[in-house]
Amino acid sequence: MARPTLKDVAAAAGVSVSTASRALADNPVIAAGTRQRVRARARELNYLPNAQARALRSARTGILGLTIPSLVNPFFATMAHAIQQASARRGFSTIISSTSEDPAQLTRSLDTLAAQQVDGILAVPYSGSDDTFSRLTMPVVLVDRELPDTGLPTVASDPAPGMEAAVDHLLDRGHRHLGYLSGPMSTSTGVRRLAAFEAACGRWGVEKQEVYHGGFDRSDGHQGTLDLLDRGVEAIIAGDTMMSVGALEACHARRVKIGRELALIGFDDNPTMRLQATPVSVIDQNVEDLGTRALNLLLDLVSGTSPPTSISTPTTLIIRPSSNFTRRR
Repeated sequence: MARPTLKDVAAAAGVSVSTASRALADNPVIAAGTRQRVRARARELNYLPNAQARALRSARTGILGLTIPSLVNPFFATMAHAIQQASARRGFSTIISSTSEDPAQLTRSLDTLAAQQVDGILAVPYSGSDDTFSRLTMPVVLVDRELPDTGLPTVASDPAPGMEAAVDHLLDRGHRHLGYLSGPMSTSTGVRRLAAFEAACGRWGVEKQEVYHGGFDRSDGHQGTLDLLDRGVEAIIAGDTMMSVGALEACHARRVKIGRELALIGFDDNPTMRLQATPVSVIDQNVEDLGTRALNLLLDLVSGTSPPTSISTPTTLIIRPSSNFTRRR
């Protein structure tokens, strides 16, 4: 059975289409009796207003767009869930697009969201994608990663507090030869976290430090951990979620006893880190808070109630048994 249209409602109520439209919008120009009759006929026909037609009248669709690099990565999956839930509480629907860590796919996703006339977009960008965002006409908030030259408001965490606490914690427990699994240098997060690690090592006087430059996949973390172990490190800090997962896989494969033979600190808190036989210490960004803050900023921009101000949130160290042992000298 065909879905009833506004024309069907108008015919059933004995009024013109324009009158039916105004009546359903509760326009006081239409007599109260006529408005009641039109609404009654609409209920009888199970008429649902067309979302695009409402958008033409109100210049709003009630839909937000979200692009994230991966749904496999627990950090971004959790972020998407937090944003979607918070968006629904504010009366908005969310279209989520995974860009597979591919700048070209990001461009296609943003073009599609723009064609859908979403009210605003939350996006995790890639370095070099500035031009892609310059074409957008709706409010945009970047989340997790930055594009400083675009001037777009961004909600991202500051890695320095958590990284300084992690290095201090390892040194306090007698570890002197530290390894770092870096995320890709094609993202602002990868660059800033490596800089924070190196700054912390300089500040706390680390005797030896080793860096492995990884990528987006847990296989990079796996290979990097094996490489760092071969270099003789006593402790490893992972620079993102997938590097952390890869580090766990490598330690299990090589039968390295985490928390006894190696101190390990991951990045981002999630069940994988907590449910290990030896629960893993992490530098936490509080992803739910990060996503919710980004959504609230976007909605403020959509409604015109807030200037485009970026937000920086602190990282914190959560200490668990994987790093909370003292190395004897």
